[in-house]
Amino acid sequence: MSAADSYDAIPYESTTLPDTHPGHLACLARLYGVDSVPPTSCKVLEFGCASGGNLIPMAARLPDSYFLGIELSPNQAQEGASRIAELGLKNCEIKQANLLDLQDEGMRFDYIITHGVYSWSPPLVRARIMELSSQLLSPKGVAYISYNSYPGWRMRGMLRDMLLYQVRDIQSPLAKLEAAQNYLHFLDEASEGLEAAHIDYLKVEIDRIRKSHPSYLYHEYLETYNEPILLQDFIREANSQGLDYICDIDLALVFPGYLGERAESLLSPIRDPIERLQQVDFLLNRNFHQSLLCHKALQPSRIPDFEQLRGFAWIADLRPPRKLDLRRNKPAPFMHQEGQKHDVAHPLTKAGIALLAERFPTPVPFTELLGRAAKWVRSDGGDFFAGQEDEMLNEMFALYAMGIIHARPMDMLNTTIGLKEWQMEAVVRQGISRGDSHIPTIHHVSINLDPFAVRVIRYLDGNTDKNKLLQMLLEDFKPGGDLVGLVDSNMPAEKLASHLEYHLEQLLALFRKHAVLG
Repeated sequence: MSAADSYDAIPYESTTLPDTHPGHLACLARLYGVDSVPPTSCKVLEFGCASGGNLIPMAARLPDSYFLGIELSPNQAQEGASRIAELGLKNCEIKQANLLDLQDEGMRFDYIITHGVYSWSPPLVRARIMELSSQLLSPKGVAYISYNSYPGWRMRGMLRDMLLYQVRDIQSPLAKLEAAQNYLHFLDEASEGLEAAHIDYLKVEIDRIRKSHPSYLYHEYLETYNEPILLQDFIREANSQGLDYICDIDLALVFPGYLGERAESLLSPIRDPIERLQQVDFLLNRNFHQSLLCHKALQPSRIPDFEQLRGFAWIADLRPPRKLDLRRNKPAPFMHQEGQKHDVAHPLTKAGIALLAERFPTPVPFTELLGRAAKWVRSDGGDFFAGQEDEMLNEMFALYAMGIIHARPMDMLNTTIGLKEWQMEAVVRQGISRGDSHIPTIHHVSINLDPFAVRVIRYLDGNTDKNKLLQMLLEDFKPGGDLVGLVDSNMPAEKLASHLEYHLEQLLALFRKHAVLG
């Protein structure tokens, strides 16, 4: 069975990939001395774009840029092209093609995205990906390639070997998937009570797979090809095609200090930064990379230039503590909406992150953020700290490196799509109408939805206010309605109406917070 057939039979979940957004890639590249093209006026190419879940929202929100997707699966390419046509996007195309047959038509791309393809392809295709990335990349272009890596994937490879053995005589992709799911259950049950390091790993991995989309299990563990590679070998392959390594998406690993003082003292004497990164991989047993490449001629720096941070606009979706102490350099817990706690210590940074939370989802230029934060710190009696700009910058970089706060180039300050009141963004409503259970936010993050939220979006056509929404939703909760069973059937009508209104208000606030509802 060909790869196209398996992806037609079990389509990969097509969703946003925040790390691939050109706004994110542009900032990372500039941090390492690559003068990347402004995302608001660029050309983006995605290999293996599935049905456009990553590409189409970017195209809808960056109308002056051009987006092209290449997809092997005819069914997924057709679905993506249909979505583009329905939205009337003139700046986006998805074409069905095999990368081995792809021809150079003269267009050069400022950002090339290859996610979930490189390790999962036969050797000829992997070589072609690297060749095309070099050939089609514009002079200042940035290529993103994700891949499984050694040594960490040897542990996952153990589970892959077990699953491939179990499905060795099965031809149908769906039957393979079912057999693999059954075997995961067997492994989980049969290993109960056994004490061994690999058993602990298997249980964690099985739990992770169960929380993922079923397509992940099939295409990660049951496909013919899944070839991890050492970071050093990946960079060597890139070099052979005239490309150079910029950095990895996970910036924290560039700095041995994140591994602790002992590891830092042992790693710091390694003068070659690429060799040092490889040793970090060994220490952390890394199994996955998202690497950025550019043309060798650009000579990217091996050390990030912190000064570049002053030229970025910043985003943070973190809730500050109820009482913010701006007179002491003392860690304070800032909470992400999903419950993770992140400590922020310096008064200027605490004030800055709190201000970003107030302005979310609008990016705030660093200079403006610094000025407002310093004024706030002084007004709270923290004059000693108000002028410590470098300390703020260093802590913000640490948060940025760990993916806790985010940056955008200055040309992306005003990229929010104008929506009239009660209007849901078209690309969001379309996804729900096509059966998606997630929506892409303005900053290219996916939010998973329950049936209630899905139904609300179906009703948000621009002509429905809150009262109408409540009336229609109440009908859905009556006997025979589509949402029966989501609440206690014995709940009194008045209590049900109050319950629905509360949850509707929470949902509408969430949609407006992420700029997908007017």
